[in-house]
Amino acid sequence: MLGGVCAGLPELRGIGTNRLRLLFVLAGLCGGIGVVIYVSCWLVIPADDHDADTDAVRSVVVVAWATSGLVAVVLLAAIGAAATVFGLGWVIFVLAAIVFAAGLFWPSRIPRVAALLGVLALTLPAAAVGLSPMRLTLQSGDSHLVPKSGAALSSTVFRSGLGTMLIDLRHTKLPSSGTVTLRIQAGLRRTIVALPTGSCVRVRIRYDVHTFTGQLASLLSGQSAPPFPDLVLFGRLFGANVVSNPRGSATSGAGTSGPTLNIDFTSQGGGLYVRDYPNRISPDLEPDWPGFTVTPEPRPNLQGPFLKGESKKVDAIILSGWRHRHTQELASQAYVNSRMEGPCAR
Repeated sequence: MLGGVCAGLPELRGIGTNRLRLLFVLAGLCGGIGVVIYVSCWLVIPADDHDADTDAVRSVVVVAWATSGLVAVVLLAAIGAAATVFGLGWVIFVLAAIVFAAGLFWPSRIPRVAALLGVLALTLPAAAVGLSPMRLTLQSGDSHLVPKSGAALSSTVFRSGLGTMLIDLRHTKLPSSGTVTLRIQAGLRRTIVALPTGSCVRVRIRYDVHTFTGQLASLLSGQSAPPFPDLVLFGRLFGANVVSNPRGSATSGAGTSGPTLNIDFTSQGGGLYVRDYPNRISPDLEPDWPGFTVTPEPRPNLQGPFLKGESKKVDAIILSGWRHRHTQELASQAYVNSRMEGPCAR
């Protein structure tokens, strides 16, 4: 109906025209495989006014079919693996069973072989991914979760996929003592756990970062360097070399009272930020609050090689500017240092 492919192929293969058209339509819905094969056949299969029996034409047709088949197998393998990563492996195996059953009842041998290749292309990569720890959750945009109580927190597994996740505990009713467990299965982006600023919550983290998924995503997106998952607890970086040490633990400073939050963190390459945040702060916009440690600028040396010989007026201007900056830097340093380690250290 478009290029005469389905009308011409039955003469060569003994397959019905309508069946071929249905196969191309179904294959076109599987990642565009049918479109690739159809265009390839359109380009290489000779028209009615050409001799189709020459060795050259036959060779070109064989190469076209082989190339199209290889492209189809690769696309099916990619679809099967990607679907399994997002927890849809059962859909792939149901689809493979349907294709296999259709191939068994097809009267022609060639569709049976194609169906078998399709089943293998779908199931083998899906099985390999299913046996690996690679898992992502279907997620639309970033997620902002606010558990109501510590019991709800312990009974839930928080999952993310390709977006960031904020678990806001600033208004969660946590117990006054004891242990609360937080289970996180994160994806490729950052996860933030926001704690209240008015009460002490001790934190223990056990992390397991699967860096392969993040490195593969960086490779497919064209990034030259693999992502570095920042694992930060109250401003302290505790996962400095995640690639060589993907598993480990960290503990915040001991407090005299309050509950203990045990975080079981599994990630496909995304980082983790855990600390207290005031209500006026948006943790997803300012994950590094209250800021970085400030080192005040030393007093300028007016007798140094660059300032020696300047007039007293210039020296006064330089010292005035330094005093103004120094005052601001001292205030910033006091602000950051007093809040960096959280309420348990106050």
